[in-house]
Amino acid sequence: MARVGRHMYGTILLATDGSDDAAAALDHAIEIARSTGATLHAISVVETRTAYDNAIIDPEEVRENLRADAGDAVERAQAAATEAGVECHTTVAEGPPPERILEAIDEVGADAVIVGATGRSGFKRLVLGGTAEHLLDAASVPVIVIGGTLPHSGDTSG
Repeated sequence: MARVGRHMYGTILLATDGSDDAAAALDHAIEIARSTGATLHAISVVETRTAYDNAIIDPEEVRENLRADAGDAVERAQAAATEAGVECHTTVAEGPPPERILEAIDEVGADAVIVGATGRSGFKRLVLGGTAEHLLDAASVPVIVIGGTLPHSGDTSG
């Protein structure tokens, strides 16, 4: 079995929304970064097309809450990486998550992307699940999906 070389990953991009799967992805990203000497870049994308654009809930208030959640998610990544002795840079972006994450791959020169399989709520689960699936199809670098199961995955029970 080939051993992961010290220079296989120089830059790892972590896409996080603060969900349980994203927390597991963060642990995985830190372990890979620590073992390879890679720099970690954590990105959280605020989905601007919310499911709450209606007269009952103020869409701007929802977006502000999502921005705060995104900021918290990358701050947790920064703190965990720092504690582990891993260099970490953070970004909060807005827009469609797959597109922003694909752009970030190029912007930071990522050698791999690590993402949780599912998000924090029913709506976010669809968004992040779709994001993971989109990244698997479109990313130019390896994508590591942690936790959960992707939509449309086959039954592997037997």
